[in-house]
Amino acid sequence: MIAIHQPNYLPWLGFFDKARIADCLVLLDNVPYTRGSVINRNKIKTNRGWQWITIPVYHRSDTLIEDVLTLNSRWEQVHRKTLIMNYSKAPHFSEIDSILHKIYQKRWPKLAEFNETIIRLLLDYLDLNPRIVRASELEVKGKSSGLLVNICKAVNDHEYLSGIGARDYLDLSLFGKEQIAVKFQQFRSPEYPQLFGDFIPNLSAIDYLFNCGNAKWWAQ
Repeated sequence: MIAIHQPNYLPWLGFFDKARIADCLVLLDNVPYTRGSVINRNKIKTNRGWQWITIPVYHRSDTLIEDVLTLNSRWEQVHRKTLIMNYSKAPHFSEIDSILHKIYQKRWPKLAEFNETIIRLLLDYLDLNPRIVRASELEVKGKSSGLLVNICKAVNDHEYLSGIGARDYLDLSLFGKEQIAVKFQQFRSPEYPQLFGDFIPNLSAIDYLFNCGNAKWWAQ
């Protein structure tokens, strides 16, 4: 089974749930960057509620995700300090911070490279081991459902795991013609102990990890 997903920044828990189910995770880095998406930002929880944590980037309207550059504004240090300020009292802060602190000390000119590095580190921490492939390395073309089908064919997978939100726009007939079965992820964000009051769902997975460590959410 294959899952295809853009290399988001500190993705939400549903991203890692896809990686848990799939045998192969393709990072979709060969499509245009979308401004205002979660490719360069995500939500964390603070004592004032949720807030965005955002990587400043430079791009044009046609820039592919693999080519998006981060601005040299010391955002790496700012983000690490932000995470420390908001999660230092979380039960699993020390173990998660020990994973992240080294990469936040480096300068990362390319957004996709930085995001992939964090994704790989967190997958390893969660003991999730899908084969990871960059779409840009597959030399496939196409748009929308056609591109997804061509990626499935390139990695020789015949079962595609999709997010439930894609049900309305996937062209299932294209998958059917290539005998690729489509399954839809059934994921609901678990409620778990958080800092700062009432539970807020669908934050970056980093919120879950700081609070719950590598506890298996799918077994709850």
